[in-house]
Amino acid sequence: MLIRRGSPDDAPALRVLAEAVVPATYDPIDPDFAVHTLETWWDVDRMRVSLAQLWHGVAELDDRIVGVANLGRSDDRWVMWKLYVHPDAQGRSIGRRLLEAALEQVPAGEALWLEHVDGNDRAHAFYKALGFETSHREPQERFPDLIWMKRDH
Repeated sequence: MLIRRGSPDDAPALRVLAEAVVPATYDPIDPDFAVHTLETWWDVDRMRVSLAQLWHGVAELDDRIVGVANLGRSDDRWVMWKLYVHPDAQGRSIGRRLLEAALEQVPAGEALWLEHVDGNDRAHAFYKALGFETSHREPQERFPDLIWMKRDH
């Protein structure tokens, strides 16, 4: 397995990844949120822009992208906006390795923030096991609340 920096050329392959991970992750919580997420955050053109502007780590296995993490600045803090692993590739420490790659981008002494939707208990347990602590809940009007977590680095 290889973890490398993503490029705009990866956008179509990341859309394929999203079509596997987003429904599997969010349909049990809120199917409308799953549709919204795919249409809004995984649009190929939007992904190309994101890949050009932000750090993305992609995990490749057998010449196929099976995971992604990305990182950006928001309100003067480092935020990991995505961390997804294809359902067929889960259980191989790919998520942990992508998270570690993201942490390497964060300057020492600064925290790494992330959010997940309320009801994504698997993500919450994963992040908690890796040293993240719940910070606060951000209410949403149409979709499940966001649960913000952070880890000092």
